[in-house]
Order: sequence, then structure tokens, then C-alpha cells
Amino acid sequence: MAVEFRYAQCDDYLRISQFLDEYWAKDHVYVRIPQLFTWTFGRDTLWDQEGYSFALAEDKGEIVGILGGIPFLFNCLGQTSRAMWTANYMLRPDYRRGPIALRLLHMMRRPPYHTFIVFGANTTVIPIYGARRAQLLSTIPRHVAVLPDAEDRMTHLLCLTHPDWSVQRAKALARAVRLTEFSHVHTASEDALPPDWNDYGWASWVTRTVGAARDLDYLTWRYLKHPCFAYRFITVPAGNRIGLAIWRLETIRRMMPHGVEEIDRLGRLVEFLPVSRANAQDLLLHFWQALAAVDALGADYYGYHGEIGAWLQELGFQTVEDCVDGEAIPSRFQPLDGKGGRIMSAVFVQGDTPACTLDRQCVWYWTKADADQDRPN
Repeated sequence: MAVEFRYAQCDDYLRISQFLDEYWAKDHVYVRIPQLFTWTFGRDTLWDQEGYSFALAEDKGEIVGILGGIPFLFNCLGQTSRAMWTANYMLRPDYRRGPIALRLLHMMRRPPYHTFIVFGANTTVIPIYGARRAQLLSTIPRHVAVLPDAEDRMTHLLCLTHPDWSVQRAKALARAVRLTEFSHVHTASEDALPPDWNDYGWASWVTRTVGAARDLDYLTWRYLKHPCFAYRFITVPAGNRIGLAIWRLETIRRMMPHGVEEIDRLGRLVEFLPVSRANAQDLLLHFWQALAAVDALGADYYGYHGEIGAWLQELGFQTVEDCVDGEAIPSRFQPLDGKGGRIMSAVFVQGDTPACTLDRQCVWYWTKADADQDRPN
């Protein structure tokens, strides 16, 4: 019997989880937390089929290939259309020859999902996207800041991550990403997602950015309704507009013979949408104070956008690529893992869509919270 292709239905979850557990990663988060799988692939308001936005290849009733898709509303300088992020692209080893991979790809990359974004691609499948004329992107920039009194804590973390390093080497990197003293902030702020965000926040960005439409519906789904993480909000007004930062606190843990040991705490900044440089400074001052209040050692942020990236660097963050040993700063914290951190991506877009680049003029706004990159390990 030939391999058959279809979209997953809700009663396919158990079989998908078994496939993920065996061929993707043992005890994968989508196996451990079914509601996270449903939240990710069950966003039916933007999916035009029944069931999950998840493609299956089957042979004699056995799953031999999978490709997940996360539908979203794509904004290109004020024009919106449906789009798709991918996740969990995998074939069973004995089926990796032939057209199965491309057939799965075509099931997701089709009208009305003209924009198709691969965020966090495995190096083994990057050639598939290159052969299909996707734009292969430079690694998403990562920004890091350590609070002024937490340099020794960062040094300790680096020594745990890289036991072969000298203390001097770890201390030099910790000092390079250390934030200078910050002043007390006097501007007012709120700690909730404003219900009028579309009019006074997103309206400031919609005609000036490319990427997922960060409207109220998206932010509600992505952060307020997340089944695992508790995200925190900071909003600061600037005239009749609103600047927004969203973050979460992550506990750094490492595996020990006796079990899991808690090491420290870090803020993961996932959205940063100020309306001006002055507003960016106010948002960050509130953010630094929030980090200090929960005894976090600092924060990191992954994101494309030329102007925002420049503001972050001017106001205290350091880009890891610009620091000696910077890319050795761990990015996985549950458990602590010093490997990886570089995220490969590819995009299929309409011909008149601006390119996603690393220069100051880049208008793409894209953070690690997109696709399924900000989730439990």
C-alpha cells in the first residue's frame, strides 16, 4: 500500500505522542503535556481544516512522517494574510528516501498560507528549504543583560556550564554583559495587557513592521492563555500611545546524581514594543526593577528588528555575538545546557516582502516567542 497523507484529528494525539517520544525526543514536552500540544496545534480560528494543524504520513496505518504547523495572522506593513510556522518535521528513518518530506511540506505550504516560516530548523532539513528557494536567515540576535550586583552569580553560572573554563574567563564574560547602575523610574506603569492595545499600542507598529500581527487577539492567545507559562506584562504610556514589554521568570536548574538542583533565576523578555527610544528606556527601567524584585540575575531577549535591537544595546543589553565567548552563554535552563543557542530559520514569502536582515533598517519584528520556540523543555 502506498503512503497516505492526511491532517491529524483530535483522536490522533496518542499516536502522534508515541511517534514523538520514539523518533523526535524521549519524553518530549508535547508527550508530557497534552494541553500544550492542543494549544499549539488546535488554534481552529486560523486553521481551515478539521482537527489539528498537523500533517501525517501513514503506511498501513502506522505514522511514518509528521509536520506540525502553527497558523497565525501575518502582517506586512499593514496588510494582513494567513501564514504558518512549522514545528516537528520528522520522518521515520526507514522512510527518509523519496518524496514524503516534500509531500508533507506541500500540505502546509499552500493557499491561504502563502507566508511560510521555519523557525528553529534542524540542520538536516535546511537543505530541503534551500532547494525550494526559501530565504535562509542569519541566526536571530540574542541580547543579554546581567544586573549590576549579579556579576558573581553570572560568573558562577558560567563556571557550572563550562567546567573547563577558568574563573577569570567566566568573570570576563560576566563583566562584559553586566548592566551599569540604573536609576529609579518615575513614570507610571501597569502590569496587565491593556484592553485598548489595538488602538493605542499595536496601531503604532502595524504599518511599520513585518511579522506576526501583535494585536490583542494574538497576545491574548500567546500569553494570557498559555497553558504552562505565567507571563508578566509591563505597559508604560507615552502621550496617547502605549509601550509594552512581556516577560517571564525562569528558574535555572541542573541535573545532579541526587536529582534536580535549582541554581538561579533569569528573566526571559519575549516582547518589547516601545513607541520611542524614551519609552524604551522607561520600559527597561521598570523591567530591571521587576527583575531585582524577584531576585533574578538578569535577562535575555531574542529578536529581529533593527531599531529595537539598537535601542536595547544603547540602553543596557549586550548582543552575545559582539562579546568574546558570548555565544557560550547558556540558553537552555531546565536543565542547564551549554550546547546550542543558535537558531536557524528559513522563510517563504511573497516577492515584495522586505527581507529579514541584521541591519538597523530591518522592519521584521520577530522574537523567540514565535512558533514554538518559547516553551518548556
